[in-house]
Amino acid sequence: MQFLFSIGLFLSASLLFVIQPMVAKVLLPVYGGTPAVWTVCMLFFQAMLLVSYGYAWLLSKLATAWEWRFTHSLLVVVSLLGFPFLFVVFPEKGIPEFIILRHLISQLGLPLLVIAASAPLLQFAYSQTRGKKASDPYFLYVASNAGSLLALLAYPWIIERFVGLKTQFYGWTIGYMMYLVVLGSLLFGTSYQPLIKQKIASYSLSRLLKFQWIGYSFVPCSLLLGVTFYITTDIAATPVFWVLPLALYLLSFMITFAEKPPIPFPWIEKNALFFFIFPVVGFILGSAVPAWQFIFFHLLNFFIFALLCHGRLIQSRPPASQLTSFYFCLALGGMLAGVFNSLIAPRLFNDAYEYPLVLALGMLCIPKNKTKGMTLTPLVVLLLLLINYYLPNLGWLAIVKKYKVAEFLSLCMIMCWPGNRITLFVSVCILFVFLFYPGLKHSTILFQQRNFYGVKKVSAIPGSNVLISQNTVHGFQLTHLEKIDHGALGYYGPSAQVVKLFRQRKAPLNAMILGLGTGMMACQYEGDDKLSMVDIDKQVIEIAKDPRLFTYLRDCPPQVSLEEGDGRLVVQNIPDSSIDILVIDAFSSDSIPIHLLTLEAFQLYLKKITPDGLILVHISNRHLNLLPVLTAVGRQLDLIVLHKFQPADAKTGQLASEWGLLTANQQFAISLMRTAGWRFVTEGEEHLWTDDYSNLIPLLKW
Repeated sequence: MQFLFSIGLFLSASLLFVIQPMVAKVLLPVYGGTPAVWTVCMLFFQAMLLVSYGYAWLLSKLATAWEWRFTHSLLVVVSLLGFPFLFVVFPEKGIPEFIILRHLISQLGLPLLVIAASAPLLQFAYSQTRGKKASDPYFLYVASNAGSLLALLAYPWIIERFVGLKTQFYGWTIGYMMYLVVLGSLLFGTSYQPLIKQKIASYSLSRLLKFQWIGYSFVPCSLLLGVTFYITTDIAATPVFWVLPLALYLLSFMITFAEKPPIPFPWIEKNALFFFIFPVVGFILGSAVPAWQFIFFHLLNFFIFALLCHGRLIQSRPPASQLTSFYFCLALGGMLAGVFNSLIAPRLFNDAYEYPLVLALGMLCIPKNKTKGMTLTPLVVLLLLLINYYLPNLGWLAIVKKYKVAEFLSLCMIMCWPGNRITLFVSVCILFVFLFYPGLKHSTILFQQRNFYGVKKVSAIPGSNVLISQNTVHGFQLTHLEKIDHGALGYYGPSAQVVKLFRQRKAPLNAMILGLGTGMMACQYEGDDKLSMVDIDKQVIEIAKDPRLFTYLRDCPPQVSLEEGDGRLVVQNIPDSSIDILVIDAFSSDSIPIHLLTLEAFQLYLKKITPDGLILVHISNRHLNLLPVLTAVGRQLDLIVLHKFQPADAKTGQLASEWGLLTANQQFAISLMRTAGWRFVTEGEEHLWTDDYSNLIPLLKW
């Protein structure tokens, strides 16, 4: 009997967690590949957990076992009546977060309610049997988390790699039916005791204890969403980077809820603060940290803090009679974290401040230090950072600032003399204010906003205005030039060469650019050219159109048509064989919208460009080598693939950049190789991406 309950929990958890990356992958192309899609999906699943735990709590209050079994069976029948075999979404106008939530609720709400209720309901059901461990069924939570963890790890490494999305949903449907068979045997093939009401009434839960449960659930859930957003914004919104943090989150539950935890909780309490060093070093060094270290630093600290908070939860768990209340508080903390990270933070903050904010809040979860009373650590940290801020950037002082000496000294102070929880929290907050607050940067912020699609910032540095997303420059304009430049500065020297040479063969041009940035690329075209520029983010369009920030769209020769929308969806609506040059530069930060680089996407592009047309792709990326993806799709479509790396050159205003070009125009390709330094790429097609398959791991720049 115990084995069958474990199987039921394992199956339900596997189904619940494997469908999360599935639906997010369906939603990504509709919303431009933004990492916020995953955060909103997580909010939905956390809300489903809350509703299902509340539902399980209500069932536990029913008078007899027959009543709660019949009620749950009725819900199962209703869920089958509107069961979706596929998850389908279409582009809609409105607030993206609420549109996504509506689709998820209407198509998946009832089946997921049945599944999500399993963890508390089946544990409660087992507690009502005559099993040996019925008085303490928390061990079953390990089976539930094992199913969740296996599903998450299997998705990017096995399921996503070998199975298409449609087949995935059909397989999930079969799994759901199998779970219902197991559930039916547990509900009606097991003997249950009468509910013992007097024991439930004899144990009361204090409000303080409930608030502690909610708090210890909120912190790791918010950190989970924050660290996932942080990683995927800077690398790519893809299942492999969604499931890693979530898998660690579940693993922390498995470890702390195990009968004999493999990592002793006293060790976690003693060393948790040490691991805080890793993400802070990442914050201080910024883009100087390689991709693998960037991921490792943040995930390691997140895992330790998840172990700490979940260890606190298991230490304060109530008896089995109150387990539904316990899990309801856990789910409430998770949902509050989802609401904060996905709905409140993007509207309250103009940068991704929620992650460092909750990291600082996590300091209140650190065990009490032996130091009594207040210490001077916050004051010393404040003085160190203030002195560093006001010191002139000259001579040896410039070296001190360049190597972040004050920031590292402050971190050492915090680690060596943390004081009590309050002083530790205050010290970390002071350090984070100096690391993140724009007003304390040595540049003037002209514009900074955040929305569903990310953070945009325009900084005024001596001689130029610069558009930055996360740590990546997405265009700039020199403010001292009397005449507008020709659009070849920054990353865009190679593309300017291509446009100039192509115009010698064919003019006027009809071009489309996916990704607006500052609008600098408009200056590569002439007045008689027809140019369309597309961006999914309304704020980016407003930045480029504002002459106080950038004047390219106003001053450059061509009349530019601006369109708001996802690039791939916009391309679908243009006439076939109508575009001479299609430029793909729609990357925010170093994150890539994978759906713009799939085989199906390039088949669409090829249909829309003229027979001698060009597809030009900006593939500069600190973390990923994207050239093999272009090579693979080029081989598949029998196109010539060219590549050019442009080294940085301060004299000419060039930033280091990398470009790929795909065309069937053999004569023009030869001309580019002879006169502009482009090289022919001969690599194979083992890294072909499709709408059903993409794998980033082999492409990481370790």
